[in-house]
Amino acid sequence: MKESFYYFFSATPQVLGAILALFGVFVIFKLQALKSYLIGISKSILNHIETKPAVAYEDKMEKAFIPIRLREAIQIEDIKKLKSIIDKIQDKGITSVLDDFRAKFDFRNSLIKDTIKWSIFTAAIIIACLTIVSQGDYFVDHSCLLSITFWVVIGLITACFTGFIYILIKSLKES
Repeated sequence: MKESFYYFFSATPQVLGAILALFGVFVIFKLQALKSYLIGISKSILNHIETKPAVAYEDKMEKAFIPIRLREAIQIEDIKKLKSIIDKIQDKGITSVLDDFRAKFDFRNSLIKDTIKWSIFTAAIIIACLTIVSQGDYFVDHSCLLSITFWVVIGLITACFTGFIYILIKSLKES
């Protein structure tokens, strides 16, 4: 029983750490793809603005500066700056493009927040398992406590995998 205890509570952090690393790679690639997509949309918006000078803006004083700021943000690939500039454009001719940019930007932010949340949750499980291993003799001597702890950790691991699967499905649907 003692060997099983140590095996389970030491292997679990290793497996979760590996899954977290692979998951991180997937999310980074997805975020890079979204960034490229948002920059591409921004370029098409800039092209529209430059070819159709009658574009409507939230603030009339911004008319001369929007294309310049948009071009600069595209060059430095600053997604947040692009979003703030694009929010000032009110052109019915490209409403669907503007809405697409905003939706992808919001999705990107949501993906980042969800990833951080589930990564912290996973890290907490890893730390808990390592803490439990350090108190191994106490847990092994109390079989009821050991059983409860085992099932709680299994439940937490299930929640962790559920969160990762949720993010993966969400990311793949958005493709």
